[in-house]
Amino acid sequence: MGALLDKINLLHPLVWLDDLSYVERLLGGGRIDWLDVAGLVALRRKAAGLLRAELTVLPAAAVAAAWIEAQPELRQAMASKPRPVVPLRTLLADPGLRARLDELIRALRAGLPGRPLVLALPSPRRWLAEAYSAAHGAGAVLSAGAEEIDTAAVYVAEFLRSFGESGLDAVLLQEALGAEPASAAEISWYRPVLNIAGHYRWDLGLQLPDASGFAGPARDLDFIIAPQPLSGCTLGVALDGEFWSGAAPPQVPAGGFLFAVVPTNAVPEQVLARLAVLRGGAD
Repeated sequence: MGALLDKINLLHPLVWLDDLSYVERLLGGGRIDWLDVAGLVALRRKAAGLLRAELTVLPAAAVAAAWIEAQPELRQAMASKPRPVVPLRTLLADPGLRARLDELIRALRAGLPGRPLVLALPSPRRWLAEAYSAAHGAGAVLSAGAEEIDTAAVYVAEFLRSFGESGLDAVLLQEALGAEPASAAEISWYRPVLNIAGHYRWDLGLQLPDASGFAGPARDLDFIIAPQPLSGCTLGVALDGEFWSGAAPPQVPAGGFLFAVVPTNAVPEQVLARLAVLRGGAD
């Protein structure tokens, strides 16, 4: 068990906040510079103090997208061959991206001590498609099956190995709506990532936007975030948008936690009041 699950067991319920778009609007002036290490740490420290965040999350996809924009030659290299795995392989092998992410992770670890530090990244199947679109254009159609996804997982695992000594506590794989794994058998396509997380003793989770089509228990994971009840590991219950308008929060299973996306345009006073409800305070 890693630091994240330890924290979940100590706090009931732990509230995992996805405050990215809210903080970007409220504190970032509508834009976050993901390549500015000092600026990002300062922003996250300010947001953590305001919202009493119980963990720190770094979205690798946002950093990678900013890196691609800043490095036109990288995008050209990603598009150099039509094979499905080439864009992702090229992106994840880029030493500059790895170095910047390592610097960001270490800076967040030092700047926000005492909180579990999570690296959130697209799942291998999702990153395979997103890298292909980044290389060949939004309209590019990717045809990928189990073999390509398994190969993508090898590249993601090798990428994650770069951060083995950076101070991470957990890794969250995020699926795309409409392209989620349907069973534990499909999650096993990510075996190289599962293995690397186990090697470094990172808590490994999976985020499913819908989960209604998932069959069977979620094996081989430490936690899962979903709007539907699932078994097999620690469950993070994703709140729907109605909570922020006054609806009661859902029940959290024993040992579970809450996952809440703060609305982009929410009123700060209302956000704090609703967070107090989640944490057991008065409405």
